[in-house]
Amino acid sequence: MGMWEVLPLDLLARVFSFLPPDSVARAMAACKHWLACARSRAAAPRHAPWLIALPARGGPACFAHDPALNRWHALPLDFLPCPLRLVAPVGRSLLCRLTASSDLRLVLLNPFTRQFRHLPDLATPRRNPAVGVIYSSPFSVIVAGGASGSGYEPKVELYEDGRVDRWESLGPMPVEFAVRLTVWTPNESVHAGDGAMYWMTSARAYSVMGFDLRRRTWREVKAPMADQLEWAALVRRPNRKLGLVGGAVGGQGTVWELTDKDAWAAVAEVPAKLGQRIWGCRKEAAGAALGGAVRCVGDERTVYLFKDFGSEMLVWEEERGWRLMEGRRRVSSTPIKAALLHPTLSVAEIFHASM
Repeated sequence: MGMWEVLPLDLLARVFSFLPPDSVARAMAACKHWLACARSRAAAPRHAPWLIALPARGGPACFAHDPALNRWHALPLDFLPCPLRLVAPVGRSLLCRLTASSDLRLVLLNPFTRQFRHLPDLATPRRNPAVGVIYSSPFSVIVAGGASGSGYEPKVELYEDGRVDRWESLGPMPVEFAVRLTVWTPNESVHAGDGAMYWMTSARAYSVMGFDLRRRTWREVKAPMADQLEWAALVRRPNRKLGLVGGAVGGQGTVWELTDKDAWAAVAEVPAKLGQRIWGCRKEAAGAALGGAVRCVGDERTVYLFKDFGSEMLVWEEERGWRLMEGRRRVSSTPIKAALLHPTLSVAEIFHASM
């Protein structure tokens, strides 16, 4: 190995941070020194996140796209005792729910290391609550609303990983908000720099529901073009700003960012021809062809738009603009849930609070 044998751990770990996971895996098998380097915090990945997708109703495998090599991978999930449904990324792992349980039960999953662990059961069992993730170290999970035998649950609960092994109550919430979050939210959430957790709801026109964690108060923010949007989703923006991506009939689409005055500023427009190619359709067919069919997955600088996993995807990167990407071929049109994730080969990511 020459100079690589005596290269300081911090420098070697920095080199490893730029490698894709398959290259890191080969490096870890070279010697004990490289194994220790690859497992250190300094080796945290610096490359673009991967697109990870799980079948919405569970399946034998999940799929991962490496943007650096433009390569798809199928990751078997045969080590799981029962099917999982993706909820959200958590650090370099995935937060999922058990599909076999009617009440919400959460699991932390790393499909690359084939490791998982169960989170504690909620203090108040409930079905289909809104779930939010706070990307800190350690991470936290919030649930709000949901249904139970007595109706809707107007309560908020918090789980802080590594602090106490149980859920804690954050108090009550307006019943109207509990109903809307239970029935009309797809569960994608964003924790913004103002200390609030936001969810998108689609009751009547699209709107954004916000929960201030410090003040324990709720508010509603009107979505841009709220009565014209056929689909919409929340994403994170740089500097922990709240972003919204939405589209209308005919391929019209925009990326917005929420300003300090609760106004939405346009960040990027979808080129009309590309929007029409992915989701454009005649207005009278919008309800059947568009409603709920367009999927949006994004982070601070990247957005993926697609209708199904096997078709073309429209990708926006802040530095490169819009482009088309092939989906995962030879995949059925089964509904999926997707997220952007920096893969890790560290088993400790599942069992410890390090992010």
